[in-house]
Parts: sequence; C-alpha cells; structure tokens
Amino acid sequence: MPTQLARPAPAVASSPAARALLDGVRSGHPHVLIRGASGSGKSALLALVRERIPGAVTSDPTAVTAPGAAVVVDDAQLLSASALDALTELARRSDTTVVVATEPRPGNPGLLALASALDGTLTLTNLTSREVARRAETILGASLPPGLVALVHRLSAGVPRCVDAALTGLKDIPSPAVADRAVASSVAACHAEVIAAMDPNMLCALSIAMVGSGLDAGELSRVLTLGEDEGRDLVDRVRGSGLLLPGDDLVASACEPLRFAVGTQRVAGLHLDTLRVKLELGTLDVTSARAFAAVGVTDTDLAEYLCAQAALAAPQLATALYEEAVWAGADADALALRRAEAAGLAGDLATAARIADTLLERASTTPGPELAAAVRIAASIAAHQGMLVRSADLYEWLGPDRLGSDRPIAESILLAAGRADAADAAAAGGTDAPPTSTTAAEALLAQGLRQSVDGQTAVALNSMTRAVSLSATAARPRLLPDTGAAVAALTAMHCGELDRAATVLAKATDTDPDSGVAHNRHRLLGAWVSMLHGDLDAATRTVDALPSVAARPRDALFAAALRVGVARRGGEIGALHQAWDAAGSVVAEHSVDLLSLLPLGELWLGAARLDATHRVAHLVDQARELLARLGEPILWGTPLHWYGVQVAIATESPADLVPHAHALGVAAESSSYAAGLARAGRAWLRVLQGDTDAAEVQQAATGLGAIGLPWDGARLASEAALRVGDTATATALLQVARALRPTPTDRDGAPTPTVGATLTERESDVARLLVTGLTYRDIGSRLFISAKTVEHHVARIRRRLGAQSRAEMLSMLRAMSPGA
Repeated sequence: MPTQLARPAPAVASSPAARALLDGVRSGHPHVLIRGASGSGKSALLALVRERIPGAVTSDPTAVTAPGAAVVVDDAQLLSASALDALTELARRSDTTVVVATEPRPGNPGLLALASALDGTLTLTNLTSREVARRAETILGASLPPGLVALVHRLSAGVPRCVDAALTGLKDIPSPAVADRAVASSVAACHAEVIAAMDPNMLCALSIAMVGSGLDAGELSRVLTLGEDEGRDLVDRVRGSGLLLPGDDLVASACEPLRFAVGTQRVAGLHLDTLRVKLELGTLDVTSARAFAAVGVTDTDLAEYLCAQAALAAPQLATALYEEAVWAGADADALALRRAEAAGLAGDLATAARIADTLLERASTTPGPELAAAVRIAASIAAHQGMLVRSADLYEWLGPDRLGSDRPIAESILLAAGRADAADAAAAGGTDAPPTSTTAAEALLAQGLRQSVDGQTAVALNSMTRAVSLSATAARPRLLPDTGAAVAALTAMHCGELDRAATVLAKATDTDPDSGVAHNRHRLLGAWVSMLHGDLDAATRTVDALPSVAARPRDALFAAALRVGVARRGGEIGALHQAWDAAGSVVAEHSVDLLSLLPLGELWLGAARLDATHRVAHLVDQARELLARLGEPILWGTPLHWYGVQVAIATESPADLVPHAHALGVAAESSSYAAGLARAGRAWLRVLQGDTDAAEVQQAATGLGAIGLPWDGARLASEAALRVGDTATATALLQVARALRPTPTDRDGAPTPTVGATLTERESDVARLLVTGLTYRDIGSRLFISAKTVEHHVARIRRRLGAQSRAEMLSMLRAMSPGA
C-alpha cells in the first residue's frame, strides 16, 4: 500500500458541523462546546480552531479581560470550579470567542452551567463503516477491501483515535495477507497506550465493564469502597474514556490489553466481587447473570440463579441458561434431565438425544423416576425422528414396573406402534402421580387412543378434546412423543371430521411458540386439512412458509407426503415426479405407526400414479400388519383402504380394488364415514369395469363431499364423465364435479375463479379452437400469437376449471359454452 507522507487532516474535520465551526471562527466570535469521549478527535479539532483564529489565543479563562479575546480550552472536565465559573462568564460576552472541548460529565454542575451559557454544542461520535472507508483513502491514498474496512470498524468500534491507529498500522505492511494481524496489533497497542495512563479505579471500573452487565455507580462504589460522589464521577470518567460501547460494554478489542494491565486474577476477583454486590442488593437479573457466566465467573449462587431462571423460561432460553449454569459451576449430570427436556422442547433434538443417551447409559445407577423421565425424553425424540418403533422399544425395555407417572405415555406409544399386549401391560399398573392437569391430560389422551382402536369414535374424540383442553392449562410443558392436539386432529381426519381437526389445530397454533417443537407439527397438519378440503393453494402456502423441516424426520415425512398429495391433485405429472423424488430419502427412514398412515397413503397413491408402488410396498405391508395386530381398527384402517381403492383405480386394477372395497363395506356397518367411502368404492369399481351408473356415481360423489372429501367426490364424477359416451350424462356428471370442486384461493387467501366462471375473451378463443383438435402452433397462427403463449393460456384455462388432466379439461370445455 502507498505511504502517505503528509499529515492527514483529522477525521472529525470533514463533518458539516465541524466545517461550520471552522468557518465561524474566521467570521465572528462563536461560543461552542465540543463534547466527545476520549479519542473522538476533540483535541485535533481544537488545533484547527486555533490555526484559524487571528491573533493571540489563550487557554486560561481567568487571564482574559480585553474585548475580542479568544479562549480555546481542551479537557474542560479537568478544570476547577472557579475556572469553569470564569469560562462561563466569558461565554456570556458577545465580544469574545469561546470554544471549549470536554468529555461528557452529566454530574458536573460547572460544566452544565457552561453548556447552558454557550450558543451551541458539537457532539463528536464514532465513525461509521462508510466514514472508516473514506478515512482509509485519506490516510493510505487507496481504497481498502470491504472486509478489511469492516474489520477496522469492528475492532476500533469506530473511535477515530483507534481507526487512525489501525489505518496507520497498514502502511508499509509486507503483504496484504498480514493485514488482519496488523490491524489487530495496532488497535491493541492504541488501547494499551490509553490504559497505561489510567488510575487504578479507572482500570477496575473498566474491568467490571468487561462483564457486559452495565455500570451502576452504587454497585461500583461498594465494590471499590468509594463514596457515592466518587462512584458517580468514576462512572462518568469511564464512559468518557472512549473504551465503552453505548450500553457500557467494554470494546472487545480492549479486553486483552486491560487484562494484561490489571492481571487476570485481579480481573476475575473484580467480577466475582461485582456479582456478590449484585446478589446482596438484589439487582442481579437474567441478562447480567448470563454475562457473568459468559466471562467465566464460577459461583454456586450464580449457578443456582441461572437454574431457577431456566425453570421459568421458554425452552430456547432455558436451554441456554442451563448450559450457562454448567459454566458457572452447576453439576452437569444433575442437570442432564432438565437440559435434555429444554433442548427437546426447543426443537434441538440432536442435543436432547445426546444428553438423554448419557442418562440411559447410567441406567443401573439412575433412580427410577429419573430413568423413566429419561426414557420419556428419548422416546419422544425418536417419535419426532419418525421412529415410533424405537419409542416403543424403549418403553418395553423399561418395563411396566418402572413407568411411574409416565404410564399413559407408554400406553399411547405402544398402541400407536401396534403392540396391544404391551400397551395393556403398561395400562394395568397403577400410579401415584398427583392429579395435575398434565397427568390428567396424558391419561385422557391414552384413553382416547384406546377408544379409537376399540371403535368408539365419538367417545374417543371427546376424550382427546378434553385432553387438549387440560394440557393447555399445564403449568410447565414436557417433551412428549406428540401433542394432544396433533393426535386429536389426526384421529378426526381419519374419520372425516375435518372441521373438528381444523378447530383443534387452530387453537393449538395460537399458543405455539414459533421455535417450539410443535410449531411445524401443528401447521403441517393444518395444511393437511386444507389439502383434504381441496384448498391446494392454502396447503402449499402453509408448507412453503414453514422453516426447514429436515431436522425432524416426522415433520419431513408429512411435508413430503403433502407436496406429493398436492401435486397429484393438481394433475401435473412433472410436479408429482419432483415431489416424489424429494420424498424418497424420507420414505427410506420411515417406520410405520398409527399416526403416520395418512402420509403413507398419499405416498402410496403418488407412487401408483408414477408406476412406482414397489418403493412403498414394504411400508404398506407393515401398515396392514400393524392394523391386523390391533384387530383391524375401523377408524384407523378406513382411510388406508380408501387409498387402496384409489391405487387400484390409478393402476386400473379392478381386482386389487376388491379387497379394499370389501374392507370398507365391513367397516360401513359401524361407521358412516366408512359407509360413504364404501359407496364410492363400489361406484369406482363399476366405472373401471365400464358399467357406469350416473345416479350411483352422483350419489357416491355427493356423499364424499358430505364426509369432508369434496375433491375425491369431484374426481369420481369427472372421471365417470370421461368414460360415458352419452353427452347429456357426461355433462350432468361434470356439473356434479364442478359443484363439488372446492374453491381455491390465491396467495392472499382470496378466492380464485371457480369451475364454470367466465373465461376471458382470449381464453375463450383458445378454448374454442382447442376442442377442435388443433395444435398449439395452429391455434397460435390463427390468433396471431406464439405457441408458447397458447400453452400459457391453456394452463390458465385448466387451473380455472380445476381439471386434473388434459382429457378432463377437454371434456369440461365440451360440456361448457366457452364464450359464455
């Protein structure tokens, strides 16, 4: 870098206020107070002021008597009270020039009186990054790379004195590769020079500021055994040193020079003394406690305080507080359970699993209640990772005799994993757990899940809904395999109670912390409800708005299956391929349980559309085995059989449809939801066999709409319309499909045009020619537009009609009056 030989003007001289001051001293008698911390450029600016004042200039206010005198005073904070009074008197005269520089001293009455007497105040502040860059050009005669400018600004905190030192240190460096070290070394040397001139109290006060918990005059006085006035004056002096940031934090680059000057042990002692004073005065708060732990203070009281605050904090903050309590000297093993729980609730499953595993490794020496809690945490993590089978393994390993108050959780997990006998054993033992809202909610949820397996649908939903209400009043959340709201919503979706599922999830999402482990879970299930209702845009918007779900495989499974489901319903084969390919890795890690049958069904059906059912066949087999082990529970098996019906339809395999239709027929005897699906299954079978009964199709399609599956009903009607030869019958069935097709919404939630809405004039032109069989090129040549534009119009027509395929769109256009 080139060397600048001439001494550069001070950085402060370039500001508009400084230029106005310098111009003013030539044309009149300004009365100005320059206020700034040490190193801000006050002295350099005063030197320029003296150069511009004609005649003699004095710094002694008591020696001025003649009119027209000029008084330029630096470091006015050091003046005696009498000198300040004399300076104030001069400031009231119009025939003198008075320019005074001082560090801020809000507690000095003489300076306050002087400031009131002077006409104006020029406050010097630290340089911005842009000003540092300009200063570099002035000193070095060349521009600095942005990264180096940022480093200079960060290490110097923008203090002009340090900025100039850092930039000067860049002169004549042998290589740009050592520029970073040169900057750090120059700034540290600048700090060391300033620190070397300070008195012991200043050094101690700066050491205390190193903690980052602020400076309080009363606390400082007690730590250093000073009078109240001395304490206040010391705080003012430290703030004027140029080494503190606005929040009284010590500039980071000054820490090492200060430790060197004061001594590491003395600094640590000052920190501990300050903590003790805060504890005695009751002024310790969470922010300052964390700051003490961060600088390495170890103290039993500090550790206990951090633990107590963690117990009251939200999970994400609690995780950090427990970690800092360990830094402060808390026993890491004793805090392991609480740390694992907090990390899990905050969504940091990796940390939670690591800590929980250390507890399981010490199973032989861990007390029973703690071991049960460790199993609950580990089982919950496994559930969130999409491995409920491992969750069940953990509870079977623990055994029914050691479950304690977590007995209902074990029962729920074992049931969901299809292990009915083990669930019975878990439920058989008693518990002496207090009847808190938490334990009551967990018991009701387990009871509801069992009732759902036993075929008591209405009773099960009632139990689960009450469990959700009770859990909302729990004093302290616990890490669980799933939330009551999620289980209740999934149960409701399995029996067609979509509105109930939406209500439960809406209440849950209103209270979910954004960073909590349940945040994505509830919103994904809400998106699933939207998809089943047929609102594909709303479902997509919800998933797109979620933070990454990759870290939680169960969420990743639902998200991937939902995207497959949306793409399938949208009828775009390319989008379906893309969504299924993205789901592949998630499917490979998945283990089947009751609560994941819906995404499995969507993936199965998506695979059928792509002729790839072999990729999920093993999971489908596991699901059937799971249902068989539980005695073929109607509520949980019905949707999977409906997916089986649709897979048979997609693959045009009537023989494969028969067993699923039969299962739905058996379920129909005790379930109105299954009855609607069974009726639709029979209608689908006849359509596939070429024996379409329009009345039967209409009744079945309308029935699907009535049980919360309007999209499926519309598809049944439109597919049947494509297979009948009678135009009048096809038109009637398409009218049924249009009536059932849910109204999509745009990105703002507003309805978009529905089937039957009037096409635009250009869309009508394209539609009229499209049904005649013309190619995009031929249509374009007739309408004087490009084939690509025709393609865009066709895509919009298809979306407007809600058609799932080109064939369905053409059938709809033939049944409509395109220009109407």
